[in-house]
Amino acid sequence: MKHSIVKHILFMLLLSLGLFAAYNCNKPTPFGADLLDDQLADYDYTDTLTVWCTVLPEDSLITADRSSTFDYFFCGELKDPVFGYSRSDIYSLFRLSGLSPNFKDALVDSIVMYLRYDNAGIYGDTLQPQTLRVHRLAQDTVLHWSTNYYSNQSFPVGEQLGEVANFLPQPNTDFPLLGDSTNTGPYVRIPLDNAFGQEILDIDSLDLTTDSTFWTNVRGLRISSESGGDPGAMLAFDLNNSSFSFIRLYYKYATDTITESRAYTFSFVGGNKFTGFTHDYTGSTVAPYLQQQADDLLFVQGMSGLRLKVQFPYAHLIDNIAVNKAELELTAAVLPGDNPLLEPAKQLVLTESVGDTTVSLTSDVLYSLGSALTGGFNAFGGFPEEESDNGMIVDRYRMTLTRRFQAMVDNTSGDIKDQTLFINVYPQSRSAGRAVFYGPKSTTFPAKLILKYTRVQ
Repeated sequence: MKHSIVKHILFMLLLSLGLFAAYNCNKPTPFGADLLDDQLADYDYTDTLTVWCTVLPEDSLITADRSSTFDYFFCGELKDPVFGYSRSDIYSLFRLSGLSPNFKDALVDSIVMYLRYDNAGIYGDTLQPQTLRVHRLAQDTVLHWSTNYYSNQSFPVGEQLGEVANFLPQPNTDFPLLGDSTNTGPYVRIPLDNAFGQEILDIDSLDLTTDSTFWTNVRGLRISSESGGDPGAMLAFDLNNSSFSFIRLYYKYATDTITESRAYTFSFVGGNKFTGFTHDYTGSTVAPYLQQQADDLLFVQGMSGLRLKVQFPYAHLIDNIAVNKAELELTAAVLPGDNPLLEPAKQLVLTESVGDTTVSLTSDVLYSLGSALTGGFNAFGGFPEEESDNGMIVDRYRMTLTRRFQAMVDNTSGDIKDQTLFINVYPQSRSAGRAVFYGPKSTTFPAKLILKYTRVQ
């Protein structure tokens, strides 16, 4: 326990340097004075703790789905007046539905790609026309099934295999599959080049005996989409839905006497796939804030966009308290010229660095999720709640950091790394949402840490 005289001297020094602001829910008081000296106050609540926030580009993320468990993959582009330009392309393998198919002397009739929409992931304006394109990866380029690919990676492409131009996505409309009127769902159909289908049929039979040799021949695909206007749209496709996402090759043998084509289905399930993200903030509202400590406005963005570094530089100076509850409160800001179709992020989380390279959810987030990670975020928060404040209707996010802040208080090292957290959109690589908040020095609705505590003698 620190000596009270030392603490009093330290408090006076901090006060003289102007490091603490002044306000308490009961009466004006020097920032942190109630926590730095038992003789000055006996409050159990404060919302004046210093908070530093810095807007940072997100590090690269692993977006490879080698286990075929992702709900969906983004494909599209956004032209955001606040966050600039964002793009996502899908890179994917597809695999044989059974090894050693007999394609000897077969002739292609047609080849079609089907992609099932996942409405939960779609973001932006789907009432604008989209153009969806499928390219084959370039010669001497192979997407490897065993590699973890990252969000900042991409592959050169060769010939275009297919295109659906200027169509309106219909992610809420169920269509029957061709030849199967009982099986319906929302999907888009992309005819592919017959020459590509014939090339598959002509692959040497020995190269059809394993997935790896088949993949060496086909190399992999890139699926991309462009929007016809602003703000664009980020489509979401569930490539792991084997009922509606696949490539179907229709063919005949020269000796066939039947009139109908045979069909062979290639699946995306079991083949590696990943999304490559691009973000360009040139000329956007957020551009001057990047890599800067922000006081008035704060920004977060999904995909591999932006995160917030949040620091509590004087937490280690607080002594002899038990944290009953600590909440970080952020109020969403609506900026002039923003597009209302680009809705605020639905879920935020707190993360922290573990070592030099690993990022982990904080203990409060993990407690809310539970040991099986299925408990949800109700105990943590991080989602927008509509409230009335001073006659205004605002969206407010509250994030619990009770356990993590107690650890900061107990750690007296003063190392700023121990007092640093990050705010991320969740799930980062599968959310295109973004949000703007008032900063910690905003005169409107300042970002703040609300601390409820009990003194420990």
